[in-house]
Amino acid sequence: SRSAGSCLVVEDGMVVDRHPQGRPVGTTVSVLSLFRRVPARLKFLRSAATENGRIAGVVSQYALAFPEVAFRLIIDGRSTLRTPGKGALVDSVLAVYGADTARQMLEIRPGDWSSGQAEPRVSGRVGAPSLGRASRNYISLFVNRRSINSRLLSWAVEEAYHGLLPAGKHPVAVINIEMPTGEVDVNIHPAKSEVKFRDERRVFVAVQKAVRGTLVAQAPVPRIEEATVDFAVPAPSSGFRGSTAPHRRQAEKGVADAMPAPLALTLPVLRVVGQVMGSYIVAEGPDGLYLIDQHAAHERIVYEEVKRQRRRREVSRQGLLAPATFEVTPGQDEVLRARYGELADFGFDIEPFGDRTYLVRAVPELVSADDWSGMLRELLDALAGESGVDFEEKVAISIACHRRAVRAGQVLSDSEMRALVRRLESTELPHTCPHGRPTLIHLSNGQLRRHFGRS
Repeated sequence: SRSAGSCLVVEDGMVVDRHPQGRPVGTTVSVLSLFRRVPARLKFLRSAATENGRIAGVVSQYALAFPEVAFRLIIDGRSTLRTPGKGALVDSVLAVYGADTARQMLEIRPGDWSSGQAEPRVSGRVGAPSLGRASRNYISLFVNRRSINSRLLSWAVEEAYHGLLPAGKHPVAVINIEMPTGEVDVNIHPAKSEVKFRDERRVFVAVQKAVRGTLVAQAPVPRIEEATVDFAVPAPSSGFRGSTAPHRRQAEKGVADAMPAPLALTLPVLRVVGQVMGSYIVAEGPDGLYLIDQHAAHERIVYEEVKRQRRRREVSRQGLLAPATFEVTPGQDEVLRARYGELADFGFDIEPFGDRTYLVRAVPELVSADDWSGMLRELLDALAGESGVDFEEKVAISIACHRRAVRAGQVLSDSEMRALVRRLESTELPHTCPHGRPTLIHLSNGQLRRHFGRS
């Protein structure tokens, strides 16, 4: 329906005409000869495709920040983005990123993570670990509906995925932060895209806790891809440009039907069926079939055992028959001289013994006796030159990797497979190894029935 509106014409910053005009509800903005008075700026523009991409990025951010507003972006006569404006964030995610991404976005329920009125209220959606991307362009941050750039909060989101994403991969996330306006200063940059918080640590912790809690509670087990797919969406070509035309059948089903069902944090009790390729354990659960990467699973088990021993101060150590001398490079020496006392908490007994030389009297029992030196050197190299790293995480991961682990290609007996699966079931995060790679994939009962024509 049409209603009375107003037409406003602005030239060179001055209103030159204003008159009533009938139009549908909404606002239309048309810009002509934008650089007529500033031709120098025109010379600094990049290609049309690049500038169009930037425009699409800005509009996409608004669409994600205001899902209750319907947006439509037309570039060169073609509809690039269209949102329904019904208030559901998942609809905006669908329009911006496509159906394949939208169905793997997990909802942050703010009531689950906000502990009080003063704490920032965090909501939004975060991608399952399987959605890892090669760049950080897929992290959208909003403070009181304002799109912002914040290295602090981007780092908070990435930290929440620690151990869930492989190295070099970054998450997909849409994070909304609501807080009193007096707690944030938006006037530190002309573009208002950077902000300063009164209590940065509190905001960091709130975001990290909400994202991590959502991932731990809802992240699905990776599933074997179905043979027949109801939709096909091309991968986005840049950070905020995704397909807006999912397959008709998928659109009819609705995004809600495509969302993954949350799985419990722990695994169900599994019955070991056998081993394939000397690398994967086949197990049956109440909800389908599981393929378990035996090496990745064992790394997860050892990693959590290291952290559990340190937390309880029950670290098991293995004394060496004779103290071993350990020579290091100058870079390694800087790290070890500052950290050898802390390494005692993990089972190492190390003391300085001259220039760039140390005596090692004991090592963690979880580290194979013939590989402790290689593990220690790799750890020191990883820590050299890095600041702000989680020291405990680095040590635990290093020990897990150098434990005399169950390897790919190693044939296991039935009892060994059952013992490994039982230990994996008892871990806190059984779905990934410490590096973020999946430990298992799942083929559901429904998929099995469909593949064999029994649905």
